[in-house]
Amino acid sequence: MQFGILGMLEVRDGEQEVPLRSIQQRSLLALLLCHHGTVARSDVLIDALWGGETGEAGARRLRLQLHRLRRTLGDDSLIVHRSTGYQLTVPREAVDAWRFENLVQQGRAAIRAGNDPKGGELLRDALDMWRGHALSGLSDIALLHRQATRLEEQRLSALADRVEADLRLRRHTDLVAELSDLVREHPLREKFRAQLMIALYRSDRQADALEVYREGRRILARDLGLEPSLELRRLEAAILASDSSLSLARAPLKRPVHRRASRRHPAGCPHCARRVR
Repeated sequence: MQFGILGMLEVRDGEQEVPLRSIQQRSLLALLLCHHGTVARSDVLIDALWGGETGEAGARRLRLQLHRLRRTLGDDSLIVHRSTGYQLTVPREAVDAWRFENLVQQGRAAIRAGNDPKGGELLRDALDMWRGHALSGLSDIALLHRQATRLEEQRLSALADRVEADLRLRRHTDLVAELSDLVREHPLREKFRAQLMIALYRSDRQADALEVYREGRRILARDLGLEPSLELRRLEAAILASDSSLSLARAPLKRPVHRRASRRHPAGCPHCARRVR
């Protein structure tokens, strides 16, 4: 049996989809899946599904939904009762999000070892598993919303690493259109903006690369009152100087970091406490 949360929640038994008609069944299964094979405490499940309901009434409702979910799945052994809650016992390869994380780890390991083609393909395979927004339709539950946000951050990080591998493989011309879309979709994500600047520069489009920087600077100043990061400013200077560091030579993979942008407003301005993500 296969479980999917990288999109709308789905369960498949071979080629056949297992119908989950009740929103409470779908939410309960998603909560169990998001505990990543660990025990989901009963009180956490009850609070997520029914708010402040506690005591025996909440426990009865949870047991009833678990009974219905087990019957729908057709295998009572998949959901095991523990002293503090319930655990979904399925292998890692049975859940798409868990397979995604494993492929991303393998891809990054291959890139660190110098094998950009293999690393890029592994990351591409991982990203191809996504069918839409993670846990689509279930984000009204706070815990599931947090999990969906975490998975989306992992997707964007893996995407940035895949693009980095493609840049090293001299695919900069092919990347321009994709990166242009990503920058429009995520205008404050400086990793994609920097990659687009590099792809344009290596495609003999120095002026366009500089305009991408200036556009990002305008957006930051207008929306947050901030300057671009030091890394992006250094990249602009390197492009202006046609620096040899922008050649196609391979460089080590750098992990994306969240940083606090430099400030433009006077000390104490509340806007300056925000982070650019």
